[in-house]
Amino acid sequence: MKFINKIAIVVLLATIVLAACRPASFEDMGIQRNFLQSVNGTWKLTKATQVDEDAAKKGFPYQQLDITNLFPYTNFVLTLNVNGNAPTTFLAVPGTAPKIVKINSGNWTVDNLNFPKNIYLSNGTSTDTISLGGYPVGASNTLKISKQKREASSGKLLISYSYEFAKQ
Repeated sequence: MKFINKIAIVVLLATIVLAACRPASFEDMGIQRNFLQSVNGTWKLTKATQVDEDAAKKGFPYQQLDITNLFPYTNFVLTLNVNGNAPTTFLAVPGTAPKIVKINSGNWTVDNLNFPKNIYLSNGTSTDTISLGGYPVGASNTLKISKQKREASSGKLLISYSYEFAKQ
């Protein structure tokens, strides 16, 4: 009798477990967000951080430094213009801030219109690349970009800079 009760309990539990296994239906997430429209406009620098990549790689305690107030970084303004679904022109006004990008004005493009990682700035034969660290999403109007400095001879990453911009 005990054996039959054990079998009945196992069959009952197996039936409950198998009945509970149903594929979940996922709701549509809505329309895909247009990255270009979210970065279109004028952005003012609010935070600058320097990261010593070599120290971070070696596990040293002092790996990054907030340099926002060491120089007048908050004077830097970046304007990215968009026409429809295509990036067009940009304007970088450093004011009294150090130059974050090499070019002050020209055209900009991205490596992927739907999910960009890099923004390419150009004016004639001059080019500069900045990497996206975070998109402005929802109530957050913060654009995060980063710039890397490499050793010229070996290409080794030495220092990176992270910049946060607020939409104006």
